[in-house]
Amino acid sequence: MNNFGFYILILGLVLSIQSTLLFFIGEKLQNNKILISAKRSFYLVSLMVSIGAFALIYSFLTNDFSNIYVANHSSLDMNPALTFVAFYSGNEGSLLYILLVHVLLSSVMYRFAQTAIKEKLSYPCAILSFISSFYLIVLIFFANPFEVSEFIPADGKGINPLLRHPGMYIHPPLLMSGLASISIPFVLCQGSLFDRSGMVPWYSTLRIWCLISWAVLGSGLLIGAWWAYTILGWGGYWGWDPIENVGLMPWLVLTALIHSLMVEERRGIFRLWNIILVSLTFILALLGTFINRGGPVVSVHSFAASTLGFLFLAFMIVLTFYSVISIIYNYQNLTKNNIKIESYLSREASFLLNNILLVMTSLIILWGVIFPVVSILLNGTEISVSAPYFDKTAGPLLLLIIILMGIGPILSWRRTTKKATFFRLLPSLIITTFMGFYLFIYGIREFFPLISFLSIIFVLTIILREWIGGTKSRMGKSYNPLPSFLKMIVSNRGRNGGYVVHLAILALAFGVVGTKFYDERLDLNLSIQDEVEFKHYSIIFDSIQQEFIAENSITKANFIISNKESKENLGNITAMHSYYPNYNQISVRSGILSSPIEDLYIIPKDFIDDKNMTIRIAINPLAWWIWLSGPILIIGTLITLWPSKVRKE
Repeated sequence: MNNFGFYILILGLVLSIQSTLLFFIGEKLQNNKILISAKRSFYLVSLMVSIGAFALIYSFLTNDFSNIYVANHSSLDMNPALTFVAFYSGNEGSLLYILLVHVLLSSVMYRFAQTAIKEKLSYPCAILSFISSFYLIVLIFFANPFEVSEFIPADGKGINPLLRHPGMYIHPPLLMSGLASISIPFVLCQGSLFDRSGMVPWYSTLRIWCLISWAVLGSGLLIGAWWAYTILGWGGYWGWDPIENVGLMPWLVLTALIHSLMVEERRGIFRLWNIILVSLTFILALLGTFINRGGPVVSVHSFAASTLGFLFLAFMIVLTFYSVISIIYNYQNLTKNNIKIESYLSREASFLLNNILLVMTSLIILWGVIFPVVSILLNGTEISVSAPYFDKTAGPLLLLIIILMGIGPILSWRRTTKKATFFRLLPSLIITTFMGFYLFIYGIREFFPLISFLSIIFVLTIILREWIGGTKSRMGKSYNPLPSFLKMIVSNRGRNGGYVVHLAILALAFGVVGTKFYDERLDLNLSIQDEVEFKHYSIIFDSIQQEFIAENSITKANFIISNKESKENLGNITAMHSYYPNYNQISVRSGILSSPIEDLYIIPKDFIDDKNMTIRIAINPLAWWIWLSGPILIIGTLITLWPSKVRKE
């Protein structure tokens, strides 16, 4: 099976190179037969890569430890359900997974593209095939997942302990899929660059794929934060690690692009700016792959240092150079439209400011990511950048972006009078002012959290007022607002789906502000049956249990939680250490009692003996809202993407 999988990848490489050349030649010569052959090769690459992926999965399921990758990432006692996780848990398998996503999405894009666009997809498909060829070259010559060992071990090393968490079934695939999918918007933009007819509807297809990439990448980032929150045992969910940042940066620029595309589609402006945004998003996605492959930027999430990082660096430089040249070559065509923003009080002006802030935030994060490398190059000493830098620089910009989320949608296209703007904002400003007094009296008096909460309230009231007004206008004589509300949502799915996504961002911001400024922690040693009171909780250390699964040991600490005043039982919490001798590694699983108001979070720091341990108790206010934002984001994206009409075949 290993030889079969390896030869399948070689065949895929041959077909991918053939597809690249034939698409270019066929389009240049306008030869339909050559283009048909190119299309067949294009689809066959997807088939070959899929077969290769299934061959590797089969090796995992049959415990083929002659395969070095299988031996390093699985074992006889591994639950077969973890096979999918083991598949992408190492460098070679994750590259094969990224390639699989890339070729499958490429095929889906080509298969379901509108007829008018499909006729112009030769150059975009050639670029996609070129990207596939690069990945296949890396897999065949530098990171072969089918490499065979001369010595066949009786058992494998096993899967990395940190990857046994349920979040690992979703977080890495979504994050890698999101980064891989960005190549689709990139090549669609390249196709629009070389289409001089002006008759092809690129905007709708491009926006759909941008939204798909945005939602997948955003969901991957959120689930990664949840995984860190529940298993890493440090009490947080976002540490501004380079790998976290390289997923966040393209997501921020994609956010800017989605808004900017709306302006181009509506007003015909921002054409050059959108091409730059797409190219920047794609380059940042490649940067993420470079750092994750053992590049010079150190991350706890990245794979071991290897020459792969520099292969991806070279690939990134080539495609960056191509992007710049394509923009320069098409500059006159991109700037021939002289339509300008007519007023700073217009929706397009607010979107442009939103774009600038999002790109600035991304570049600030980028500087923090690469600064250790820059410091080594300049003075020979590595100077790391920690969370306070990102909090103090990116935080205020993100707050301004949230405020603009509320102002932008109430402005009209082209221009809005100052008077109209004032009266549209007035009800929200009044409510926000009253809430400001209430929060101040309640005890929230620090400047940044107070302003943050008020900004969230301000945007929330604007969204609710828009929906209430739209629902009332459709109710007529009916007393049931629900059907009218649903009709209002369906009547403009793009706009109202965007509002739902904005609600997700508000929920996320609400949770981040609460956990960032109002968390409380306590470290202490406990013996069994000790009781500790913290805030309004009474916590009893009930027992310690130890289990053995194969060679792995699991030590659990059980706690009984009740209300300090009323003595009402609130539930039980179990926190644990799992020790994996093959990795000489301890996996920490925190115990969490969650509610919309706050999380009680217990970290098992150290088991001293069978009766004593050291723990950290944390109160994380509003953390629940961070995880709620994920489903809301998906719902909003689906509303936006859902077709208004069923196409007639």
